[in-house]
Amino acid sequence: MIDWHAAGAYVTALTGADAAGLERFHQRVARGPEFRNKEFPLSPLPLLLTEREAAAYARQLESYGRLLDRIVDLYRSKPEVRAWFSLGPTAEQLVLADTGLDGHVVVCRVDGYLTQGTETPVVLENNADAPAGTLFTARVNNTVHDGLDAMGVYDARGVCGSTAVAPPLSPLTYTDEHALLAALRSCDARRGGTGIEHLAVLQPAGGSNRESVLMAESFRTAGLDAYLADPRDLRLSHGRVFFGDKPADACWNKVNTTGWCALVEADEALAGRWLRAVSDTGFVNVNPFGARYVAENKLALALPQEPDFAALFTDGERALAATLLPWARRLAPGTPGRTSYALLTDELLDQQHAYVLKEPYDIRGDGVTVGRAVSRSTWEKAVARGLAEGHLVQEYVAPVPYPVLRDGGTPAVVPMATSLDGYVMNGEFRGFGAKASLQARVNVFQGGQKLAVHVLGERARPA
Repeated sequence: MIDWHAAGAYVTALTGADAAGLERFHQRVARGPEFRNKEFPLSPLPLLLTEREAAAYARQLESYGRLLDRIVDLYRSKPEVRAWFSLGPTAEQLVLADTGLDGHVVVCRVDGYLTQGTETPVVLENNADAPAGTLFTARVNNTVHDGLDAMGVYDARGVCGSTAVAPPLSPLTYTDEHALLAALRSCDARRGGTGIEHLAVLQPAGGSNRESVLMAESFRTAGLDAYLADPRDLRLSHGRVFFGDKPADACWNKVNTTGWCALVEADEALAGRWLRAVSDTGFVNVNPFGARYVAENKLALALPQEPDFAALFTDGERALAATLLPWARRLAPGTPGRTSYALLTDELLDQQHAYVLKEPYDIRGDGVTVGRAVSRSTWEKAVARGLAEGHLVQEYVAPVPYPVLRDGGTPAVVPMATSLDGYVMNGEFRGFGAKASLQARVNVFQGGQKLAVHVLGERARPA
């Protein structure tokens, strides 16, 4: 899937560029729109993908989105599935009440790796609550493309005359800053609405990140009355939702599930107001609570693999899970081991390097423990806690390293572990993002950085 031929040409062109060329790139970045919640260096080398293989993976991610919706449906219809997830009464009530969009995933960022040695794509987790990057990913991709153009890297023949590759990019490249707005409007149409006029972007007061602020600005530019609102300010009046004194036809709820649980579980009256908002009005809640609580939950990665629930899925759904997902189980007393071990807990302690433990909900990778990256005592504590609380056990997958260019660093090119993240909105694939890091957890807030992802169209290749 990685176009190493093109990547080599880009590396040659970029490492051979003079200071004036690099300065033109940095000037273009500085003049461009904001694209960071947290400061990180922007590599001028995009992750370059071949269109045919990227298109095949995009179709798989669309199918995977349907599998997530199926898991939400099973939660809503099967008491045994609800018992297995064990979300608690508040979450269960909200999921069952929020039926306007069937509780399905509207906007999802599916994070994964290309496996080291084979480049087989795997899905590591679903961001189905309030995925970051719906605006900034397009800006990163566009900014790097414009910066390379300003450097003169592209010319009529290709990359610095190499004919290795030249624009235009494939439509699979995420360049549309208004993709989320299109998804929200589609949701309103599905609910039988006549159009979204008033849109609340939800963040706790005083805790808004830059993307949320700029997203509201982008929505206003598109003609909506869009504003930041605290979800605790929700109230109902005459069958309509308000935040404070401002009406809302829909919301883009940017509170991650970890933070959301802390808000509603500490305030029974607030949970009750939200329950009425999604059940008694035409309010468009994105992402719905089925997505936020069920599809977002790390245990959703294990459900289609669990032997006890195999009969709930079709052969095709189980085959898709086997293709895309690393081996995973919910950790509980008596859970069988993956290989020759009678108990999974014994296998985890004996093969620490082979596994990752994940809390059901987390933010910025804080709830992920990579066995090979922590001390023995830390791992033992994580296993004990995971056993007590029912965390996810997932097979460790080594990511492919990709060259990242560092301005003024030595060496100038550093191979870093790289993620490949796909955005699916209303069931349709919209494009890729990526992150790179030297740390075990590939996350911008764990010392990583974002990369542009450019999918190279077939027509852009040399004859």
